[in-house]
Amino acid sequence: MQRKIKIDASKVIATPNPRMWGLFFEEINHAGEGGLYAELIRNRNFSESNIPEGTIISGTTVLTVTGHKETFNPEPPLPGWKLHVSPGGDAVMSKITDNPRNPNCPEQLRLSVIGGKATLYNSGFWGFSVCKSGYRGFVIARSNGIGEITVGLARSSGAVLTSAKISGITDTFAKFPFELDGITATDARFFIAVDSPGTLYLDFVSMFPKDTYKGRENGLRRDLAEMLEGLKPGFVRFPGGCVVEGINMQNAYHWKKTIGPIEDRPGHWGLWGYRWSDGMGYHEYLQLCEDLGADALYVCNCGMSCQYRRGEFAHGDDIDVWVEDALDAIEYALGDTSTKWGAERAKNGHPEPFPLKYVEIGNENWGEEYFKRYRKFYEAIKAKWPQVILIADCRVPDAPMDMVDDHYYTAPPAMPLMYNKYENAPKDLPVYVGEYACNADVGYGNLISAISEACFMVGMERAADVVRMASYAPLFCHVNDRKWPVNLINFDRDHVFGLPSYFVQKMFAESLPERVVYADCENAVQNGDGLYVTAGIKGDSLILKVACYSAKDLTATLEIDGVKTECTADVALLSGDSPEATNSLLYPEEVSPAYYTIDCGCGSELTFPAYSLTILTFKIKK
Repeated sequence: MQRKIKIDASKVIATPNPRMWGLFFEEINHAGEGGLYAELIRNRNFSESNIPEGTIISGTTVLTVTGHKETFNPEPPLPGWKLHVSPGGDAVMSKITDNPRNPNCPEQLRLSVIGGKATLYNSGFWGFSVCKSGYRGFVIARSNGIGEITVGLARSSGAVLTSAKISGITDTFAKFPFELDGITATDARFFIAVDSPGTLYLDFVSMFPKDTYKGRENGLRRDLAEMLEGLKPGFVRFPGGCVVEGINMQNAYHWKKTIGPIEDRPGHWGLWGYRWSDGMGYHEYLQLCEDLGADALYVCNCGMSCQYRRGEFAHGDDIDVWVEDALDAIEYALGDTSTKWGAERAKNGHPEPFPLKYVEIGNENWGEEYFKRYRKFYEAIKAKWPQVILIADCRVPDAPMDMVDDHYYTAPPAMPLMYNKYENAPKDLPVYVGEYACNADVGYGNLISAISEACFMVGMERAADVVRMASYAPLFCHVNDRKWPVNLINFDRDHVFGLPSYFVQKMFAESLPERVVYADCENAVQNGDGLYVTAGIKGDSLILKVACYSAKDLTATLEIDGVKTECTADVALLSGDSPEATNSLLYPEEVSPAYYTIDCGCGSELTFPAYSLTILTFKIKK
């Protein structure tokens, strides 16, 4: 039977949020630490071996008071740091907490040099990136008898690539900045060399590439941030995800500990198996939103730790503490500089408000414990910040909800079957699909997973009066620490690539219409296989999206009513040689869009390749 794709541009079925497609950032897979956050020194404040807050440890197992167990196996006592002593020399490295510069960050590295030359090495996060523009950093140190040290980068053989002297070290902690020339070597590691006897105390060691995103000092890795920029995100959700909740209330995300000078941020264990510095904190997140031209969506802890991990809950007055914490976070982003937290934002270099628009109350919480907390948060926030759009984790009985967050993780072909999930949903409760991905039975992500997601996204766009926002998850993955099977953007120290799903996200963001119009394909879908279509108007263009979820090529005849178009169309096509085709560090665009123009109009017969996404853009005749 001949398929027909019928478009009636005179029938508007939905008006999308112009910022519908966004991003969800969570610290998982070293997404920030050793990833988007451009810090190059691992364990810069020497706290990485600290056990998670509020837990006890037995061997390699961390135990919470509720009985939840997590694996915890850092390299004791100073992960990331190694000591080399010259032949005949004598030196000892140790971790201490005596006489700290900052009681909130008491850990220090003590290097006692008895004789010879001692060199501390840091290999960063699976190596140091090549940065031809050079590096800048600082050391906070004091000493007993060691007035000068050398910092730099050296090959694994010990051959020095670039170095700088730091002198004037006394018995009082002080901050010593340095700069290093750029390198081209791929086997570099950072070093601190001591040539004289004495004791050196290191409180903090930091180094960034000079070429960060937007040139910011406590900045982001430029190539990874530009991948985000390429998605044209309408919003960014942060900081999670399960990291918001933590495995207990002590381990939950505390935004106030993530602002101000980086050397004063204690960091915390982030629930996904490693400790992070909080260098990319709340302020840096808001700055990223501004730099991307995106709205901020902050997820606050609602007084509950992760329910999937036998979480514990705040009760009584302790809930009020978390309510106040959320109000303070909003004030930091939006408050006038005359307010306490607005003044703190200005002190940190940003007098103007940040683009915070949404606050989600909790993450993946549910049940009566959540319901009563949600109502309390909603009332308190709306009373002070009525313009902020509040998002519920689930449908809360007998409570006002600005928006509700739905999450979906599944395998093909289940996701195409969700194409019409919101077709007849009530429009009085807007939906945010905060996390979704086809992440089962697809390896690390491939073409068939991307196209299955495209089918679902077609359905979300058709139901854009209900689904107001959506964000894929997870966003980032360092290839050396894959905690989650499928992640949108993958990277190592020098390279980055997007999965086929990345290009699906990019194609949808680039072609988001101002109005969704009637489009259908008769006899198109059988048991989930077939053509999934949506169409819309953007300016003087008619846009048709077709996701082909089929093991064979499918054809259809195009019928267009309601407008007249030119007899050509610009095409963006994502396809591959097989359903398992994917991208990698070696072949970052093995599956990537092809762009071209075809002769096409009403009555044309079109062929859609097996497992493909096709976007056709027609100019409307005036």
